[in-house]
Amino acid sequence: MDQNQNQQPGQQEQMPIPSDQNGQFQQMPEGQMPQQMMPQMAQQPAMEREYGPRKMSFFILVLKTFAGLAGGVAGTLVLLMIFLLTSSILQPVLSPAQEQAQETSPLFIFVLMAMIFATSVVSSLIGPLLISYTERERYTRVSTALSQIFIINIVIFAFVAPIYLTTSTTHLELTAYAAGLQIILSAIAGSLIMELIHDYRYSLISVYTTVLGVLVAAAISFFLYAGLGSNGATLLLFAVLPVIWTLIGFFQGAMAMFYYWLYQNYGVDFLATSTSYGIDYGIPDQSEEEEEEPEKEDTEGGNFLKQ
Repeated sequence: MDQNQNQQPGQQEQMPIPSDQNGQFQQMPEGQMPQQMMPQMAQQPAMEREYGPRKMSFFILVLKTFAGLAGGVAGTLVLLMIFLLTSSILQPVLSPAQEQAQETSPLFIFVLMAMIFATSVVSSLIGPLLISYTERERYTRVSTALSQIFIINIVIFAFVAPIYLTTSTTHLELTAYAAGLQIILSAIAGSLIMELIHDYRYSLISVYTTVLGVLVAAAISFFLYAGLGSNGATLLLFAVLPVIWTLIGFFQGAMAMFYYWLYQNYGVDFLATSTSYGIDYGIPDQSEEEEEEPEKEDTEGGNFLKQ
């Protein structure tokens, strides 16, 4: 007869007692966990055992700021190199006074599109890559994030390209606005993708940091343009990328420090995706749910068969 058949109903299966090579049973000390269960406890992810936002030091804040600055400078160097090689073609955009004196070159739009695309791709890849080196234990899927950033740059370019083609010969101001829009969207997408892939639980913090960085960078750019006038358009073109990525890196560290302080003092995880405010659509309110009475077991059929 099988061992399973000898086992009485309701009797629990006992774990085997460890024995040595001679077959003699060894007594396990009290309070010691069996070795068979230790690997299962080790496989428990650390995210399930920890709660609350991560702690950010001032040194990491400085590293993130300079990493963002380096990413913006890398994009600016690509922009400068292409500008020096094609300065005669791009002269109408950067010198509005000469726009009426000479016709726009047919190669202008293609050079401009290539320059803005290359600048956006380089800055949105180098910036998040350098920022990821500030917290290596946190950023573990860098290759995946960089691949997605490159793909989103192609998507942004596909939507902005028709604006370049339709405004390059009639409204050069709209072409310049389209170039600025592409640079800003690329920076926002690069920052958000890198953060959302590695910290989906606090994705709202990533949204706040990116939006604040871009808003402050846009305000600084507008003040520079208003102070320097049209003559400062060239300077603004080379300064916008370092300003954007420097502020994105700064606010990533500053917002993390501020939110950790807020959590330590108030004990409420305001920006966690698991925190609910009010009644969300599709999720019933537990306070309004009526307790359902347990169904009584139907015994009438069994009593009828016993008769």
